Amino acid sequence: MKKSRWISHLFLVGLSTKEATQAVINKLIHNLESEGTITGYTFSSIVSEMATVSEPVHEACSALYEYIQQIYCLKFENEGFSQESASAIALLMTASIEGAMMLCLTQKSSQPLKTIGTLLPSILKTV
Repeated sequence: MKKSRWISHLFLVGLSTKEATQAVINKLIHNLESEGTITGYTFSSIVSEMATVSEPVHEACSALYEYIQQIYCLKFENEGFSQESASAIALLMTASIEGAMMLCLTQKSSQPLKTIGTLLPSILKTV
């Protein structure tokens, strides 16, 4: 299942935002630890390598990031956040998860995802 599809599924099946966020991060950790990679789940590497070479690839990756952020944003709005707050938190989540995935790949460790897996739900409680 493509990343955007399973993220969408997790955020639409009735889980709370905290539970869905934790489920996304846990799946990424599981894939890294069991398969040794999270290839196909991070777009940062594609964007960083292809953005200067191919405008269509850059645009497709940008659209995918926007789609993922919209999934998060809608969930936050449904839980009572203003559109402005929901959008800002969705950006924070996207950047945190994508950044952690890149760190996992470069460090060959799942620790960055585990760290944000602990921190993001705690942060969501306070906003």
